[in-house]
Amino acid sequence: MTPPPADPRSPDSIVDYKPEVKRVEDDDPDVAGFVALVCSIVGLMIRNRTSLWVGTVFAVESFLNQRASDGGLLGSPAATILFSTLSLIMNYLPEIVAAYSGVKI
Repeated sequence: MTPPPADPRSPDSIVDYKPEVKRVEDDDPDVAGFVALVCSIVGLMIRNRTSLWVGTVFAVESFLNQRASDGGLLGSPAATILFSTLSLIMNYLPEIVAAYSGVKI
C-alpha cells in the first residue's frame, strides 16, 4: 500500500524555481535570411523590383547579424546575399543590354 501523498501546502514540499539556461545559439532561427530568400524568389518570379530590393536589404541584415556557429537550414547568409544580388542583376539585365545595344524594350 502506498503512503498518502504529502500536503502540497506544507513548507517542506516547496520546490525552488530554477529558470532554464538559454544559450545564444538556441535563439530564434534566421528569420531575416528566410524573408530575404522568399522576397528574392517572389521578386524573381513576378519580376517585382521592390520585392528584390527588400530581399537584398534583408540578406545584408542577415549577413551582418550572423553568428560564428551559424550553419542554419537556409545555408550561409553570404549565399543569401549572392542569390538576392544575382536576382537583382537578372531583373535589370534586359534594360542594361538594351541600353548598350541600342534596342528599345
